[in-house]
Amino acid sequence: MNSKSLLIERVYSLELTQRATLVAFYLINRADSEGTCFPGVKTIAKECNISTRTVQRALNDLEEAGFLVRESRFHVQGGQRSNLYYLKVLEDEQDDTQPVEDQREEDNNDSDVSNAESNLNINDSYQASISIDLPTVGFKELLEEYVSRSPCHDGIP
Repeated sequence: MNSKSLLIERVYSLELTQRATLVAFYLINRADSEGTCFPGVKTIAKECNISTRTVQRALNDLEEAGFLVRESRFHVQGGQRSNLYYLKVLEDEQDDTQPVEDQREEDNNDSDVSNAESNLNINDSYQASISIDLPTVGFKELLEEYVSRSPCHDGIP
């Protein structure tokens, strides 16, 4: 199961209000592979067809339930930007005050290989690469072959 599926299952397992469930599904839909997103409250309200105050209450509900951690962000000049939201798959695996990224860094710093294997994070992604040897064909040879087969404008080769 991928991380978004686990987040959806977590929403179903929590006893959330309707507003919190709606906002949780919106955040899951907007989250990246690491479970983070940063939509503004006005954007959430507009796209979910609810008021900004209802969004704020829903975010408070989700934070109290341990489903998300909010991080305030600010411009260099001091103005506030949209919050950064960390969606949490399981409350037991992580501390409430520690975002998902920090937990993953701690897991990766374990020196004991067997311990690190047992603490694999669901959000970790793995990449595989495949190399295929293809013969190189020159463009000039392909063009000459195509031109030799195709008829002229009057139909005569």
